[in-house]
Amino acid sequence: MRPSRLLGLAFSVVVALVGAIQPSIASASAVVPWQTGMVAVGNGTTVEPAVSDTDGSQVFLMTPNHSPFYDGSANPSAPLPASFNQASAPLYLVTYPLGSTVDAGAPLNCYTAGFFTSGLPYNCNHAQIPGIKGHDHLLGVPASAKSGGDFNVQWHVLATFFTPKGMTDGAMNTRILTLAQLQSAQALGDVTGFVDTHIYFNCSVVSSASYLVGTPLRF
Repeated sequence: MRPSRLLGLAFSVVVALVGAIQPSIASASAVVPWQTGMVAVGNGTTVEPAVSDTDGSQVFLMTPNHSPFYDGSANPSAPLPASFNQASAPLYLVTYPLGSTVDAGAPLNCYTAGFFTSGLPYNCNHAQIPGIKGHDHLLGVPASAKSGGDFNVQWHVLATFFTPKGMTDGAMNTRILTLAQLQSAQALGDVTGFVDTHIYFNCSVVSSASYLVGTPLRF
């Protein structure tokens, strides 16, 4: 996923919120330990961890550096470019606040708090949001449509944030790994509705082997 203007969009959401279910990860990835952070593969390609939103298993996303990308956050009413207007699938960016202990058992897909505070983890170049520790990427995978998933190599990023209720009642300490869990948390008022980032990008689901041969990136 590319750098974006998620910072400005999400800042207003987070300020408003701050002002105010977990399947076994071990069973979800029996062969490869839960991974975190972006890696470089070859010349000009990155791979990062994600989560299948139908069963909570670990998957990996490969994005060529110069693949199609669109950030419409500055002008949300503008028509989408033709390449993204035909079809896309949602990628749910599930964010966790700084106080969350959700990663005590296994790391988040990406950490971003170190962008703001020295000494905190920082291993992704996107979605740097004040007050947010890190995030997971939930999305459909090939063949997941049979289980209610939605898959496409073109993705539309939808962000979610824990509400003040979700922070105080401890919901922020429970990992959300499926779309069903996310929708349940929204129904309970622990997580916001989907925040449209107006960001679209291309990536493909690849094997864990593609990730494990990569060079970890630091920002």
